Amino acid sequence: MIADSINNECSMIARFSFRAANRIIDIQNQRGRIYPSRFSLKMLQYSADHGHLSAMSQLGCLLYRSGVGRAVKRSGLEYIRMAAKAGDTEAQFQLGKAYFDGSLTHQDSKAATHWLALAADRGHAQAAEVLSECRREDEAGNSSPVALA
Repeated sequence: MIADSINNECSMIARFSFRAANRIIDIQNQRGRIYPSRFSLKMLQYSADHGHLSAMSQLGCLLYRSGVGRAVKRSGLEYIRMAAKAGDTEAQFQLGKAYFDGSLTHQDSKAATHWLALAADRGHAQAAEVLSECRREDEAGNSSPVALA
């Protein structure tokens, strides 16, 4: 699988950097800091850029949800997309939700359904809930009267 090859190919330094960044983020959260420091984000970015799947997912989610500016949020979405394609369940959920919401991407119910179904099949509970909501909205949109030419 792609996910196994990405994680196996990441270096020991990338794995160490990911663990250290998570520890720093945990300490900062315990001290009341909501958003991680620039240093811990750089450590996550190093790990993600060197193929660490969990780092891709975590960094992408942090940048997408809490990033300042559209460019930062878009780069977060790209990290999420890479992790989702590699098989990370949380990233698949976040990508499906991004397509469903349509805040940074165009709203695409087909892509949202695809990614949410993958995450739900792998046991992500929130993905199953959002998937059912997406399907309800899709059915409501298809059943509305459409003027035929």
